[in-house]
Amino acid sequence: MDKKDLLDYILNAAIMQDSLLQSYRTLSLTLQSIFIAIASGLAIAVLSFSDLFQAISSLLMLTSLSILSIYLLVKVRKIILARGNDINFWHKKLIIQEQSLPLDQRYFTEFKIHQKLKREQSEYLNDLFSGSKKINEKDAELIVEKGLGHNRKVLDKWLFIGLLIIWLIILIISYLYVIVHYLLKIF
Repeated sequence: MDKKDLLDYILNAAIMQDSLLQSYRTLSLTLQSIFIAIASGLAIAVLSFSDLFQAISSLLMLTSLSILSIYLLVKVRKIILARGNDINFWHKKLIIQEQSLPLDQRYFTEFKIHQKLKREQSEYLNDLFSGSKKINEKDAELIVEKGLGHNRKVLDKWLFIGLLIIWLIILIISYLYVIVHYLLKIF
């Protein structure tokens, strides 16, 4: 396989992995949105029913839905993080393979350096990646941002935490209402 074919192969593999990552994120957000809408309706039912049995029945359905949703949220998050690592793998390969190109044709490497420079002062990256030094995987990790980059921190960590907080708020409000409104009246 010649250099151009290899670059095309690596780029297409990275594109495919990124497409899968976006699909998993979209699926997760869509499911969570639907489940939260249903949970909101169940929470309103808990708050609206004047009968203890109806309120507790709605609360049990809400609890079941919450457990299912949180379980799916955790599982899909693991898949999303794994897919992000797959993308990092292909990005590192692409950066390393681009080193065989003339400096003015290393577009992906230039883009990743540009991204990194926007977030932090990393001028040394220009020197490292513009020279004739042989780049290894450890060097490539500097601009691929092994782990979570800025956008992935927001999407894969904080969005996940935000959804968990929403679920906890819905459950806490519903349980507190039942405890205060119904159970304290019994005692």
